[in-house]
Amino acid sequence: MTKRIPRISVIIPSLPRREPETALGALKKIDYPPEHIEVFVSYGLSPSRQRNEAAKRARGEILYFLDNDSEVHQKAFVRVVRAFEGEKLGKPPKKMRGFSFLPSPVCRSIEKTFFSGNKARGEIGAVGGPNIWERKESFWSAMAGIILESFFAHWKMSSRYRPIGDFRRAGEKELILCNMAVKRKVFEHLGGFRGELYPNEENEFLNRLSRGGFDSIYHPGIFVYRPRRESLAKILRPFFSYGRGRMEQMRVEGVWQSLPLFAPLALFVYLIGLFFYHPWFAFMPLVLYFGMGFGSALGFATRRRKPYLAIFLPPLFLIVHLGYAFGLLYGLMTDLERTKRRGREAKIEVVKVKEFGKSWI
Repeated sequence: MTKRIPRISVIIPSLPRREPETALGALKKIDYPPEHIEVFVSYGLSPSRQRNEAAKRARGEILYFLDNDSEVHQKAFVRVVRAFEGEKLGKPPKKMRGFSFLPSPVCRSIEKTFFSGNKARGEIGAVGGPNIWERKESFWSAMAGIILESFFAHWKMSSRYRPIGDFRRAGEKELILCNMAVKRKVFEHLGGFRGELYPNEENEFLNRLSRGGFDSIYHPGIFVYRPRRESLAKILRPFFSYGRGRMEQMRVEGVWQSLPLFAPLALFVYLIGLFFYHPWFAFMPLVLYFGMGFGSALGFATRRRKPYLAIFLPPLFLIVHLGYAFGLLYGLMTDLERTKRRGREAKIEVVKVKEFGKSWI
């Protein structure tokens, strides 16, 4: 650890009357001087504004954003501090390392192309890493985990759910707000999160951070444990929300995003078109899609020694992609001004559950 120990303000948004016991329990075990940690729980129904309100009361040099169901790793804060100094410290769990369950040569090629950023060029404003789950799984939570980790299903966002690549400069597609640290002076300088966005408030913020001349860093060894969804409906709901949030983010920023983010929407339009034009060759893109999905599923099935994954995963890939496409379409029609007004009117209660200079007890 560095000679000077920065103070860290932890911010946890939570629903009213729901105590974040999971997050707080893990924080009490963290390997960092407790007198240099303060913790806020922000209760309400507008997570982006809840985080902003808590950040106004924070006095640490570093703001660390954590979700109420996430367990921060014991060494995370030490690694965060070093990462802000441009130094890597620590690795992810051995069995979680690597890109995915595809053949190693394919993994290396994808990792080199999509997950090998450069070193920081300027001041580092934000640091983050993945949220992982390596504990007991049900059938649906296993499906959810694989879909999130799959490059075929989730593109560059898969690095949010599995340690991929090395310590590097990264963008908004690779960092996630349930495990992200931001320098308080940078957060205040940029004006915090946009209150009308949820999800994708961190995506828009990180883009703003980059335009402001600051770098954000992805560190595969800074991770939290976060359980996966436990039903098909709970798997679909976030993908719909991701699509809606992505479209709303683009409307707020006024910037056209990367073309691959619209691939699910193109797939949806293509499937609709098949009802009206369906000669045999028109089905070739669909065959290619399921072939790629089956290849990804077969890799997971082989490595996990669960043959049934090769059967269940390809249709699930299609379902979540279509859910994302519906979210994109829905995001075109939402009233962002109404969302902003509702957020301003929503009651938020910020509670400091731990102060600087005191122990956890």
